[in-house]
Amino acid sequence: MEELQSTETLDREILEDARKKAYRILKTAEESVKADTENWAVKTAADITEVSSHYAQRLLTMKEELAARLILDKRRIRAEKIEGLLKSAMETYLLSLSRETLLSILEQTVRQRLDFLQKTGEFEKLPNLQVRSYRLEDDELETILNRCIHRGSWSPAVQESGQADLFGDARFPVILITAGDLRIVASVDAAVARLLEDKRRELTVSLLGEEILLEGGAI
Repeated sequence: MEELQSTETLDREILEDARKKAYRILKTAEESVKADTENWAVKTAADITEVSSHYAQRLLTMKEELAARLILDKRRIRAEKIEGLLKSAMETYLLSLSRETLLSILEQTVRQRLDFLQKTGEFEKLPNLQVRSYRLEDDELETILNRCIHRGSWSPAVQESGQADLFGDARFPVILITAGDLRIVASVDAAVARLLEDKRRELTVSLLGEEILLEGGAI
């Protein structure tokens, strides 16, 4: 009887010991899981903060780049519009000029080209000059060149098919002088382009008013 009681007591002690060990194991596991969960939550929060900060900065950069691009696009469109207005106004003005005035502009351009060659000493070395023209009558060409070059030092070049291609989309008279590798082009269009470049500011103000200077950007 005593042996039976002793056995029961031993069994209870073994079970109690096992229960305590199991409790400790479960407790340790629970604490470990809790710690891992807290660490994961902290890490996740940090990662979310980092990602949010990264994309916030990226969004800010994109907004700044877009704003800068919009400013540049606005200035480009503005410059293109002003350029178009200037060219249109200049073309309208040229179309209103008399034929005599247009030929005078062309003659002055020819003189400027030839004067430059004379200053460099190249003009005296030139052989017989070959001349082509566009939007000019023969007598008009002869009159202009005989005022700028000695008679007999130039001759009209053979007219070729598609000659207009040499002068692009010129709207006004052009003279092309060639001698060997030398090529001299004098045109009313070129004179106008140079005037637009040299007097752009004055022409813009004259066309659009002083207010255009207060808007900023290149003219």
